[in-house]
Amino acid sequence: MNHLFRIILMIAATFAVAVSARTAELRLHQQCTPTSSLVTLGDLAEIIAADAGEAESLKRIDLFPAPASDRPRVLRVRELQDLLALRGVNLAAHRFSGAAQVQIVSENRRADPPEQPLNEHAAKRAQRRVQEAILAYLKIQSPTGRPPVLQFDLTAAQQRTAANFSLPITVRGGNPPWSGVQRFEVSIAGGDGRTDFPLDVRVRMPSLVVAALHALPRGAIVQAADVTLVHGDPRDEGENGAFRAVEEVVGKQTTKTIVEGKVLAPDAVKAPLMVRRGDVVTVYAKAAGIRIHTTARAKDDGALGDLVAVESLADRKSFTARVCGPRETEVFAQAARAE
Repeated sequence: MNHLFRIILMIAATFAVAVSARTAELRLHQQCTPTSSLVTLGDLAEIIAADAGEAESLKRIDLFPAPASDRPRVLRVRELQDLLALRGVNLAAHRFSGAAQVQIVSENRRADPPEQPLNEHAAKRAQRRVQEAILAYLKIQSPTGRPPVLQFDLTAAQQRTAANFSLPITVRGGNPPWSGVQRFEVSIAGGDGRTDFPLDVRVRMPSLVVAALHALPRGAIVQAADVTLVHGDPRDEGENGAFRAVEEVVGKQTTKTIVEGKVLAPDAVKAPLMVRRGDVVTVYAKAAGIRIHTTARAKDDGALGDLVAVESLADRKSFTARVCGPRETEVFAQAARAE
């Protein structure tokens, strides 16, 4: 019984070696250019086989005529398998790998190389030309006196066409009230015909924000004559919350130098200091309708409404008081209860 089992194993091993010797891997290319008027299997795929003769035989299999120069052909794996089966090739003995389909291009028409992306300057020029065309169109449709802010993105192909100054750009489409996300139809005329494409644009009207009329040094107290309202850019407002009224900044102190025309951000101003560390301040105490005062020395800086530590000049005891004016603080004392 054992002798019979060994014989079966030897036969199976011999059969496996024979099959592996006939097996080939057909690794398909993504693109090929036939070397003759007939497309062969060797044009479409790299043949990998243990038997060199078998690989060469597979390479020479003719499949179909090469495509015309102006009409490349795409061949899928399933179509290739059907062609090989019609020519008597045992598909079970071979393995297919590589690309899922092959583009066949004639010798005098190779695939066009990918276009190089535009440089930063050209891309900005294209964006600016399309933006100017949309703004001119919106000015006719809705003359508001102040241009809106536009946000949109162009594809590389659209940038390449729009960057050419010699090609005029026209815009149509959109809907009243001409704000929010608007879909425009952009047309760019050229010598080879007209290029049309839809473009989704976010249209936003700028708000009035507070800006400096002239330069302000750090530590300056802002006066009404120092600032004005200007049409801001929503991209500058957003999360940094620009001031919308002059009254919001008048009387505040600048935290840094502010250049002329700069929109004031919240971190550019703060409430002015009424009390500075080391100042002798008046401390008012209120209780049951009675108001008394004494003097103390401030141990902290403080703006209006801030709590600061002060030290009594009489007994050097420290306590906390609220800033209520220039060098003035106050505390609220509870009235004593009668037993």
